[in-house]
Amino acid sequence: MKKNVALAVVMLMVLLTSASMFGQYGGRMNVSVPFSFVIENTQFQAGDYVIEKIANGRLRIHTGDGSVSASFLAIPTEGKQTSATSRFVFRRYGSEYFLAKIWTPGQNTGWEVMQGKAEQEVAKRGNLRLEVATVIGR
Repeated sequence: MKKNVALAVVMLMVLLTSASMFGQYGGRMNVSVPFSFVIENTQFQAGDYVIEKIANGRLRIHTGDGSVSASFLAIPTEGKQTSATSRFVFRRYGSEYFLAKIWTPGQNTGWEVMQGKAEQEVAKRGNLRLEVATVIGR
């Protein structure tokens, strides 16, 4: 019982520390995606998008005019390198692209996008090779 309480306290401290670390970047990231893609279970057409943090663990993607908009869950993550620009990493199965990670500009932090049912089903089939595509933000 004491071990469980101690473990819970340590986990909470790590979570709070990482939340504050990843909460530092609150800017908007712009990206031109040259292909259709999916975030969680929502399909997006190729085009220009803005992604911004709206709450702990939630990001929002929208077009510049706001005609297309959705929010989605993402988990803070840390990389080994710092990039001068934002980077958007997609998992590709055949001709289907799924947003996987977003790296923030000027930092080694970002967000890992939660897999939706659509991607889980495509991955489960196992008949398509998984590839990775990266789009640099503008």
